Amino acid sequence: MPHGSIAITIAGALACAASAAIALPAAAQQHPDAPVRDRMLVTFGADADGQEAAGETVLHGVSYRAEGATRALVVVSSELVTAAVIEGRLAQGGIAARAGEALVTPIDGNRTRRYGFDAARLAATLPPAWQAEAAAPLAALAERQRRRAFWGLVEPVGVNAAAPVAPEAEAFRRAYLTNPTVLALRREAAGDRAALARLTLARFAGALAAGEADVVADLIDPAPFTDADADPAVWRPARLAFARRLTADSALRDALAAGIAAGPDASSGEAGGAFRIGLVLRDRALFVAAVEPLT
Repeated sequence: MPHGSIAITIAGALACAASAAIALPAAAQQHPDAPVRDRMLVTFGADADGQEAAGETVLHGVSYRAEGATRALVVVSSELVTAAVIEGRLAQGGIAARAGEALVTPIDGNRTRRYGFDAARLAATLPPAWQAEAAAPLAALAERQRRRAFWGLVEPVGVNAAAPVAPEAEAFRRAYLTNPTVLALRREAAGDRAALARLTLARFAGALAAGEADVVADLIDPAPFTDADADPAVWRPARLAFARRLTADSALRDALAAGIAAGPDASSGEAGGAFRIGLVLRDRALFVAAVEPLT
């Protein structure tokens, strides 16, 4: 992309997303910038041979420590990281959960809370591959919960950690809020908007200077692409192809190699005295919405 054509008011350059003017390599079509796995069945506190192993495990930016062999279902949504303990005991910070309890941590904050979870409902959502490991302990938990509910010892709180907003909206938001790049920045900023701006600008500059098109794509404003086609199978490859156009521009890479100085209002930055990088807030994350020459 020549130097003079870099003004991505990203919406303008993105007529390409609607018109399919970008020719996508086969690899980009088959492996777009997919988000992290949103559900994982994890065994903590044991090594590959099943022996007890000490230490912390970091998943989606949250650090967990098991007390002995522990199995949990870890779920990431657009707003929360949740570890539902099926067997054993798991701690995050100073809060511990036993079997039948979940540790719920906001992506944009550090305060973890502990809740009980509905073991019967969770068991009903298990994929077949997890049945052998998780079905029996969940059935035992469900029976115990039924007895406690009969005696009035438990009651529902109405929190859906996997979909904190309407399911359709959650699926849409998750497609751009839970990729590894954005998730890591949100966790590090911990809800501080100015810190998030600095971190986002620095990550964008470093990735573009290094030619890391997948990371650059993660940080480009998704709205112009999703407005053209809301199907992730369409807009993600288009955004990745656009990122490759940016990383191919040597003048832009050289300008960003020295980093970006954040502006005073956490909405923009300047790179090498040559480019303005504009940011936009989308559902708790900041994305690059403009890369414009200063002169």
